[in-house]
Amino acid sequence: MIAMFRNDWARTWQNKARLFVMLGLIVVSILLAVFVSSKGNFSTKIGVIGASKQELVSDAVKIDHLSQAPAKSALALGTYDAIVDMRSGAPVISTFKGEKYKTELIEYFNNPQVAQIGEKNSEGIGSKIIGYMLMFLLMSSVTNMLLFSEDKEKHIMERITTTPVSFTKLFTVYAFFSWLLLVIPNILIIAGVSFFGVTDIGLSLLNYTALISVIALFATAYSICNASFFKVADTASMLGSMIMMITTILSGSFFSLDNGNKFFNGLIHWLPQKQFLELVKNIEAGQSYSGNYQRLFYLIGISILLLAVAIFKTRKEYVHS
Repeated sequence: MIAMFRNDWARTWQNKARLFVMLGLIVVSILLAVFVSSKGNFSTKIGVIGASKQELVSDAVKIDHLSQAPAKSALALGTYDAIVDMRSGAPVISTFKGEKYKTELIEYFNNPQVAQIGEKNSEGIGSKIIGYMLMFLLMSSVTNMLLFSEDKEKHIMERITTTPVSFTKLFTVYAFFSWLLLVIPNILIIAGVSFFGVTDIGLSLLNYTALISVIALFATAYSICNASFFKVADTASMLGSMIMMITTILSGSFFSLDNGNKFFNGLIHWLPQKQFLELVKNIEAGQSYSGNYQRLFYLIGISILLLAVAIFKTRKEYVHS
C-alpha cells in the first residue's frame, strides 16, 4: 500500500502546477475573508435610487445614493447588500439576504426615525474563513481525483485488477490519498496564517482540523462517486467542479440566498455544504460537536453512501467473478 501511495504522489507531483494553483486560490480566499472581517463594525451597504439623501444613525450601515440602477452583478459580487429603488415613491427592494432583511429595509424607508436595520450577519472570522475557502477546497477534491479518472480512461485499472492487488485496497488508496491531499495542505495554510499573526483565525487549530476533515471526507466521497460514472477524466472534472461550485454558492458560502421561497430554501437546507456551514457557525458560537450530532451524522452518512455507490459502480465495471 505504501508503494501505491508513493506512486500516486509521484504522479501528482508531475502535475504540481495544478496543485499549486488550487492551493493559491485557497490562500487568496482566506486572505479575502480576513480582509472582509477587518472592516470593523461596517456590516451592510445599501444602494438607493431616486431618494433624497438621508443617513442612518449607525456605524454598521452605509447608504450610497445612486442616480441609476447599478449592474445586476452588484448584488452577486457583494458590492451592495441591497438595492432600493424609490423612484415610484414606495421602496422596491432587491437583495439576496432574505425576507427578514428585506422587511427591516422596508420598515426603515417607511419610518427612518424609528426603524433600525439589523446586522447583516453574526458570522465570526472562523466561519468567514471556512466559508470563503469551501468552494475551492471542494473543487480541489474533484481535480485530485484525476488519478482515478486517468486510470479508468487509459485502461490502467483493468490491468491493475488482474494483479494480486485487491480492489478494496486499490479503492482505499485512491480515496485516502485524495483525503490527505485536501486535509494536510489546508491545515498547514490555516496554521501559517495563525503563526504569522495575520489575524485571529476564530477557531482553534484542533477545531479547524476536525471540521476540514469532515468536509474533506464528503468532498472525497463525492469526487470519487462522480468520477466513477465517467470514462473521460476531463468530463468528470468539468461536471463535478460545476456542480460543486453551484451548490456551494447556493448553500451560502459567500452570502445568503434566502429568497423567502419555502420549497427553494428547503432544498438548500439539505445541501451538505449548507449543513456543514451551519455546523461551523455553531461550533464557533461555543456549541459542542455532540450537540450537533445530527449534522455530523448527515455529513458522514451521505459520504458513506456516496463511497458505497462509487465502490459498487466501479467493482461492477472492473471486477468479474
